[in-house]
Amino acid sequence: MKKFYLIALLLSAAFTATAQTLNIHSGQVTVAVPAEDAGEMTYTGGTSLTVNGATYDLTAVDSITIDNSTVEAATVSVTYDGTLANVLVSGDVAPYMTIAVAGADVSIVAAATLAEEVTYRLSGTSTDGSFTMDGEYKSTVELNNLTLTSSTGAAVNIENGKRINVVIPTGTTTTLVDGASGSQKACLFVNGHAEFSGGGSLILTGNTRHAYASDEYTILGADFGSIQVLGSANDGLHIEQYFQMDGGTVTVSNVTGDGIDVGITKDATDELNGQVIINGGTITLDVASDDAKGIKCDSLMTIAGGTITANVSGDGCKGFSAGTDLYINQTSGNATSIDMTVTGTTYMPDDPNLESKCRGIKVKGNFYFDGGTIKISATGAKSKAISVDGNYYYTSGSLNCAVDAANT
Repeated sequence: MKKFYLIALLLSAAFTATAQTLNIHSGQVTVAVPAEDAGEMTYTGGTSLTVNGATYDLTAVDSITIDNSTVEAATVSVTYDGTLANVLVSGDVAPYMTIAVAGADVSIVAAATLAEEVTYRLSGTSTDGSFTMDGEYKSTVELNNLTLTSSTGAAVNIENGKRINVVIPTGTTTTLVDGASGSQKACLFVNGHAEFSGGGSLILTGNTRHAYASDEYTILGADFGSIQVLGSANDGLHIEQYFQMDGGTVTVSNVTGDGIDVGITKDATDELNGQVIINGGTITLDVASDDAKGIKCDSLMTIAGGTITANVSGDGCKGFSAGTDLYINQTSGNATSIDMTVTGTTYMPDDPNLESKCRGIKVKGNFYFDGGTIKISATGAKSKAISVDGNYYYTSGSLNCAVDAANT
């Protein structure tokens, strides 16, 4: 009976003029093959079906349906619905995908032989789900009105080490929360180069470590909407290589680590390694923890536009901490405005080498100020508004506080 049903169905696919898509259903995964791509379909021994060069084990196929839907090439759509997640894969890339779905936990690994960019679209709601993706080719991940909470690990874990275009579509809000225990680096983790675009809102809570983390650079495009960190057990944004912000809004609060922390990668030759580059947008930081920094980088910090408001408190806290030089200027064409309040006294852990004092801005190299407005209030025993280990070079701009530097 099953053989007869499949044969009749395939004949329908071949001869029904209105049919557009052949859907092969296996549990919570559906492969969608457009009629024009189906080609010659081979039904072998009652156990397998070959469509467009891909062979499907019929013992794992629940059903095959035909409808008038359309499917976009090189796409994977994951729709969360409570305790379940359904995955729809376009037929052209399905042979390259290893997909595992358990309830609302989805894992997708793209084969190393896949040589085209795939777009992963995530939407829907689950209070006990996750998404993990890996591969060897650049990809796009679109978070489209996704509300996802993981009970055990990262909400979204992108292990692919290539360029990842993260899209938050305009008019949408995505909320991600990770588990309170686990080995994940962040609620939202990107192993590769993350480039954010789209005018929507991304809301993150990191219950184990960071709210967001990337092992290589992160760029927020000029058209980007917003990232809001509601809380994290460590840093709000934890980034390796460099962080570049050309637009959008970043809001960080309720973190026990730094607001934005940028470190140097293991490969010291990586481009712009350890740098923060801010060309525009709005940053609002509310950080309250001993030895915490609003924005910290291990190398050069350049602020060439945008509005930054920081409220940082705790012994040894810093508003900005630049590992080498600090440049504040107007080269992006956007006005630079920095308004900062820091409160705290000396941080004195058991190791005296780690003792540090409260500073609005701490620069380990030289400070170059050429345009913009800086307002800093620093209170607490031995606190200072601006402390520069190297020299201070003033060209233009408004500053309401003293600069403690080697040449002043």
